[in-house]
Amino acid sequence: MFRRLAFTAAALWILASARPLTAQAPAPTPAPADDIQVVIKGGGERRLAVAVPPLYAPGTAALQAKVVEPFTATLRSDLEYAGAFAVTDPAHYPSATEFRDPTTPESADRWLGTGAEVLVDTRGEVAGDRVSVEARVWDLKSRKLILGRKYSGGASYVERIAHTLANDLVKYFTGKSGVFLSSILFVSDQGGVKEIGAMDFDGRGVRQLTSHKSISISPSAAGGRIAYTSYVRLFPQIWTMGLDGGDKREISTGVELNASPSISPDGSQIAFAGSAKGNSDIYTIGVGGGSGLHRLTTSRALEASPAWSPTGRQILYTSDLAGTPQIYVMDAEGTGSRRVTLAGNWNDEGAWSPDGSKIAFACRNEGDFNICVMDFASGQTVQVTSEGSNGHPSWSPDGQKIAYSSRRNGATQIYTVDANGQNKRQLTQGANHLQPFWVP
Repeated sequence: MFRRLAFTAAALWILASARPLTAQAPAPTPAPADDIQVVIKGGGERRLAVAVPPLYAPGTAALQAKVVEPFTATLRSDLEYAGAFAVTDPAHYPSATEFRDPTTPESADRWLGTGAEVLVDTRGEVAGDRVSVEARVWDLKSRKLILGRKYSGGASYVERIAHTLANDLVKYFTGKSGVFLSSILFVSDQGGVKEIGAMDFDGRGVRQLTSHKSISISPSAAGGRIAYTSYVRLFPQIWTMGLDGGDKREISTGVELNASPSISPDGSQIAFAGSAKGNSDIYTIGVGGGSGLHRLTTSRALEASPAWSPTGRQILYTSDLAGTPQIYVMDAEGTGSRRVTLAGNWNDEGAWSPDGSKIAFACRNEGDFNICVMDFASGQTVQVTSEGSNGHPSWSPDGQKIAYSSRRNGATQIYTVDANGQNKRQLTQGANHLQPFWVP
């Protein structure tokens, strides 16, 4: 089986002993939101039909390829990915070169004829190595401007500007934060040994963060730091580093194993699976290491895979106390432990949703592992994957999607799926990629 579940790894070990963007308020004044009927704040299953014509930035063919095309493609892709929007067919858009303000019935009707309810119109200017983009968002039925923004940044950051606009659109229309500037940490054996890397939410912008030339696994992040386990000293130790891979520090815990580290939401503590006298338990230690070590579990069972709740008040973990690996929860001080998963013969790698209402985890009843999502209050559980052998789920910052590893056809890659099991998307290819962790 491809998956080195953190719980299995613990058991085996014991047995073996950007330059920033700026955004300013635009000159136009949007209409009050109360006047607009199309806003879908609060969510829902219906997708809002939006027209996204190409960024208007007159210039050479080279400028079009460098600025206009990547900006437009990125913005359209982001809005489709969000799940709340449906971008209408650009082949049906009216031809125009200037700002396409639908302030007259004739102009608005031309855009409504494309099936759109909202028009996202953008104009860009390039001066040297800087790009500025003004966005105007129109409600086509009322012919009113409902949102206006200005953005600027380096010319090489044009896709990031599009991501920023997409985030603003998601926030305005759904009330939730977008994920388009988020990153996903992961483990890759691209160079022949497992190292930790990061990529944009959509699988682009891949960068390597560690180069220990030894096994580095199990990344997690909070408070501007990444924690991970590395075998650079032969035996597993916890390390931390900045989100850009800089400022690497080895964390001295005083115990063995040092597996599956998880940083608390406030960035002050690390929960991890440690070993004393051959038994795997859950510990916490200050993020600086060296002091403040606390052992939270003391049973004879094997325990691993800790995960902090969004409030930092509780910790999920896996234990075989009941005979098979199951997910438990306890207070952050180690008290009040109780079993959470009651079905299936192996449940592991629990991960809280950002609002704490659900957990995702690797589940198995028979056959391969899959990803399950459970309502934490009711215990109602649904399986959201069915292909491959799957594990290590991690929630997107908006709680709408889950990244996970899947072993198929002899290779492990990272996928995303909506929390309801829809819209599966493969993010990586080539070498093995696993253990994703989504970072806001």
